[in-house]
Amino acid sequence: MRGSTSKAISLEISPLEQSEKGSVLPRRNSGEDSKMTEETETAKMSKTNQKEPKAAEKTKGPGDPRQLLLKANETDNYENKLKLYDEALTLDPLYLDAWIQKGFALDRIGRSEEALACYDRALEIDPEDLGLRCLKGFAFNNLRKYEKSMECYDEVLNINPEDVFSWSQKGSVLESLGRYKEAMDCYDRGLEIDQTDYLLREKKLRLLELIYKKGTLVDSPDIGFN
Repeated sequence: MRGSTSKAISLEISPLEQSEKGSVLPRRNSGEDSKMTEETETAKMSKTNQKEPKAAEKTKGPGDPRQLLLKANETDNYENKLKLYDEALTLDPLYLDAWIQKGFALDRIGRSEEALACYDRALEIDPEDLGLRCLKGFAFNNLRKYEKSMECYDEVLNINPEDVFSWSQKGSVLESLGRYKEAMDCYDRGLEIDQTDYLLREKKLRLLELIYKKGTLVDSPDIGFN
């Protein structure tokens, strides 16, 4: 499949995108706006293969887990979100979307280990969901477990070598490790697949600016890049 799986299907998580207003989030690094956009897009793509649980289809009214998730999307308070996700999972322990959104919320407030447990549970329900592997990559990155993060993106690329989003994120991890030539190769590979990906172009330009300021990559493992 050509292009990025991050463009797959929309997930109703707009309150998550606005949550920077609150005080529940940990301090973020520079470039956080684009990172938030990327992580949100990853959460969107994790619904690509989602199947509505039979229990949820039959349930209506206040006991409908889908309504609890919609209610969670209406609040900016992460603790309230988590309570609603837990209520939904009590009603339907196999509700994939609830596990995904609970993991996403936990990762946003710095509880990335717990987020990984949610994503692993979701993968037990739908092992073919590539978006979940990318979300695990974000969580490992937040824990500074960069090699683990890169493994997640490699899992996606082994299945879909033309996934632009995973090339982009793998490049970011390689940058964090100071492996600039490999990072640039990832960005170039992604842009070969989709020249219109503006986030990927921004990453490449930032890396080129870094290389220009250094004048040399003597401090990085890739000293032969120039």
